[in-house]
This record gives sequence, C-alpha cells and structure tokens, in this order.
Amino acid sequence: MMKQILFAAALATSLASPAAAQFCGVVDPIWIAGHNSATTTLTTGVTALGTAVAAQRSITLELLLSAMKVQTAQTATNGEREVNLVSNTQQAVASTLSQVAQRRALVDAREQYSIETGQGVNACGSIDLMNSTSRAMGNVDMTGRETYRSLDVAPGKNTPVQQAARDRLRDPTKTDSAVFFDPTASDDDRKAVIEAMAGLPMPKPTANMPGAEADLMMLRARRVEALRSPALVSLSAVRSMSSTDDHQIGTTAGSPLAQLDALISQYGGGPQFEAWSAGLAGQSEHGLLIELTRMRSMSLALRQQLIEQQARTSAVFATMLATQAGGNL
Repeated sequence: MMKQILFAAALATSLASPAAAQFCGVVDPIWIAGHNSATTTLTTGVTALGTAVAAQRSITLELLLSAMKVQTAQTATNGEREVNLVSNTQQAVASTLSQVAQRRALVDAREQYSIETGQGVNACGSIDLMNSTSRAMGNVDMTGRETYRSLDVAPGKNTPVQQAARDRLRDPTKTDSAVFFDPTASDDDRKAVIEAMAGLPMPKPTANMPGAEADLMMLRARRVEALRSPALVSLSAVRSMSSTDDHQIGTTAGSPLAQLDALISQYGGGPQFEAWSAGLAGQSEHGLLIELTRMRSMSLALRQQLIEQQARTSAVFATMLATQAGGNL
C-alpha cells in the first residue's frame, strides 16, 4: 500500500511539472538496502579477486623467475660438467699416454740393458771367463821372466858346473819336451827339460886366475849366455803357458792353455757353443754389441800373444844368424 502511495505522488508531481527532468528512481529502502549489499558484496568479491589475481600473478612471476634461475643454473652446471668432462677426459688421455710412454720406455730399457737380454749371453760367466783368460794371458811374460831367472843357466848365475851336472844326471828321464804341453805335469819337470836342453852353465873365472885370462873367460861366458837367452826366454814363455800360478792370491784362473781351451769350447764349436748360439737369439741389440765387443777384445789379446811369439821366434833366428856370422870369440 505504501508503494502505491509513493508511486501516485511521483506521478502527480511529474504531471504537474512537465518542464522538470525525468527521474526514475527506486525509493524502496529494502531494495536499496539489498542493492547496496549486493554492490558491497560484488565490490568485495571483485577486490578479493583482483587481490588474488595479483597474488597469483606475483607468484607466477616468481615461479617464472625461479624457473629461469633453475634453468640458468642447470645450463651453467651442464656447461661446467661438459667443460670438466672434456678437461678430465683430456687429462685422462694425457695421463694414459704418459704412462704408456713410461712403461714402453721401461720395457725398452729392460730389453736393452737387463741381465737376461742386454748384457750378452751368460753375462756373469762370460765376464768371469774373459777376466780369467785376460789375467792368465797377461801373466805369461811376468811368469816367463821369473821362471827364466830361476834356471841355473840364466845370465848372471854362477852355478858350479859339478852341481849342475849332478842335477841333470839325477833323473835322466826328465828330458821330454812334451811336458811343456801337459797341464798335469809339474813345473819342476818343465824346468828340468829346459836346463837339460840348455846344457851346462858356463864356467866363471876364479880369484886365482890371472886378470887377462879371467876377463877372457868371463867374456866367453857372457857371450854364450847371451846367445842362449833368446831360446831360454822362448822356452820359459812356453813353460808359463801351462802354469796355473797367476801370482794373485784368491784367484782360481787356470793356465793360459786351459783358458784358451775354455774359450774354444764356448766360441769355437765346443760343448758350450750350442748354448751360446741359442742365447744369442734372445739378446737385444745392446746385448749383441756387448758380445761382439768381448769377442773383439779377446781377439786383440790373442793377436798380441801371436805378435809376441813371432817376436821371440825372430829373435831366435836372428841369434842363430849372428852366431854364424860372428864366429868364435
């Protein structure tokens, strides 16, 4: 009823003032209250929605920023991993190549210089054989000189003729020169043969002889001793070739002839030659060069011995020629 009254009043007012502005409004307080409540609700909802949208947008931006940071970190990590992988791979390759080179160098060094392949066949035994042979051959002259001076017919000796004759007649069977080449024969037997071959010592002048006669006898004795000396030196050298006395304490070197037999046995086709030949197949270049050097060294030593023998032979022939040309004193 109230609404109708208000509507009629509004209509009368509009009809009474045609020139006034048209107004269409709702004056119902309940409607207005509902409208205001709805407006407030909508405004609140819109504001809340805007706030939520803004919050979600901010969260979305933060998520995008975090994702970009994660992606950047992952990209950087992947790049670092790739760099580290390449670096580690290169280091591993370099280390492997270095180890391979070192081990190859060790293998080459072992092959070239080890005792089995780089020092010659049976290095210790060969060195001992070479040293023993060199020592025995080098002592021929020294031993020969010492045994030469021990003869009763050596120059400068004044052995009574009667004593020398008794020594030679004591055992007339010791006159065979074969004992020179018999390694089992005693050195005294070799000495007895040389003294028997040389004959009796030359008599020396006595104190009762006149001066001129004594001088002439001494000259004849010295001349005979000088003529004998080349042959005696050569015989003493032959004698020392079978002697095992190398004048060194604690050594076990055999005689020069025994040492030469050992060399021939190993390098000249003896019982040990096959083992030596088989051992050459496993030697490196360094080992073969060492073995060749040893053989050449021994060849030079033997050549030196041959030259000394030829020199003694030449001295004997020259002495014979000088005797025939010089005549008697």
